[in-house]
Amino acid sequence: MTILEQGEDTEDTLAKMEQVMAKYCAPRNYATEELQSLDEGSEKQNDWRSLLFELSPTVRTFWAEKYNRYINPNGKYQALLGFTDMRERFLQVSHESSTEPLYRVGWKPMDTMCAYLLGMTTNRMYNLSPDAVRAAVRMDRESAVRLLDKKVLGEVIVHHHSSYQTEWQRIWMEFLYLFCGFDDQTFLHEEHKLKKLKQQCQVIYEKLANPDYEQLELEKTLRAFVSSYLWRCSDWKKMKEYPAGRAMARNLLWGNYRDGALQIAFALKEDGSVMDGKEETISLESFSGETGRIGLVHPEELTKTERKFWKKYAGKEKWKQPFPQLKIPACQGQYDLSAFSGIQVTQLFMITAAGKWGLYQGSDKNQYMSYHMADLLHGYGAQLIFDGIWRGPEYGPEIITIDKVIFYRFHHFMLWDHVPESLVCAPEELPARFVSTAMAAFQGIIGKGKKKE
Repeated sequence: MTILEQGEDTEDTLAKMEQVMAKYCAPRNYATEELQSLDEGSEKQNDWRSLLFELSPTVRTFWAEKYNRYINPNGKYQALLGFTDMRERFLQVSHESSTEPLYRVGWKPMDTMCAYLLGMTTNRMYNLSPDAVRAAVRMDRESAVRLLDKKVLGEVIVHHHSSYQTEWQRIWMEFLYLFCGFDDQTFLHEEHKLKKLKQQCQVIYEKLANPDYEQLELEKTLRAFVSSYLWRCSDWKKMKEYPAGRAMARNLLWGNYRDGALQIAFALKEDGSVMDGKEETISLESFSGETGRIGLVHPEELTKTERKFWKKYAGKEKWKQPFPQLKIPACQGQYDLSAFSGIQVTQLFMITAAGKWGLYQGSDKNQYMSYHMADLLHGYGAQLIFDGIWRGPEYGPEIITIDKVIFYRFHHFMLWDHVPESLVCAPEELPARFVSTAMAAFQGIIGKGKKKE
């Protein structure tokens, strides 16, 4: 690779390399098929020969012939995961582009689909980009439909408990319908015997039929803040009349919005009256027009003077905010994502801080490698990626290293440790309010952590 990058004459070098390559691509001989199956089931995922696919005819033949020698199909899927990961890490080739040469020598799109499901539920395996899997679905729609059947899943991914098949079925339904936009809803409307499967189908159907389905979560104040949720004035008035609602509302800064823009910020006083930034009492009736809404104010929407006033007022009134609303810095479009890379922090600190911000874990596996913040209403996401946290009864001083932060858009919210490249966007493409909230949350997670030496 270095020779190619430097632009040197490679003909002689490649010719010499090809002379010895057969030695490294010779098939292994096994005493029994059982031993072969066991070895394939623990297939190494970092095969360096994936890097030479385009350069060596011998290596291409190796990958073509290797495919038909497998007894244990799981070995194929693990090899494919390693193939795409190695090429992404060392050649900066996307997973989608890396699966194409495998298809040319006989590998199947269904292998990519199964590798995705195995990687989503099995520890110590690489994740596969959903973009590569979506491309496989488009190439082989028939196999994609077959994988909705739990029995088929048990046949193509072997040596796993039936509970895995149930989980693969759920993951695959969500992937096909919510990410790929699969238009054939026959499976969702079938009379399934299992109650849990019926419920899962119903949830997916409702998400497809009702774009506002995710709003059910938004009544929680932190979710509402992240998603810029706006209440009708009449609904907000009812909420503050309940003792619990009033106690919560008195510790937050609210605003009157018209057409999505903040008109005036206000606070709810103990007697139920409303006060603006000039410490004057104002009437809620003035907010009650057809387009008037009430929402939680973000520091990005305030001037420097207003931010200073409300912070001082909150201190004087001894506000106990359910989340640090007024402590979020106003970034004003200035974002340094590189500041997160390489930061090290203890596992316990990370988990505690993530819980305070209501972040989503990137995976249901025993090890997850990211946290997400999501605006469920508008389809904005932010992901903090790190080297992995193992789930368990105890967490402690183990050191976690931060990799990077990315921002993305989505139509239906789905959790991945590997967010599809097709969804990724620059922070400048998203509202400053959401980006600065995510940056504050991720900064809270890393705390005073230091760069890896």
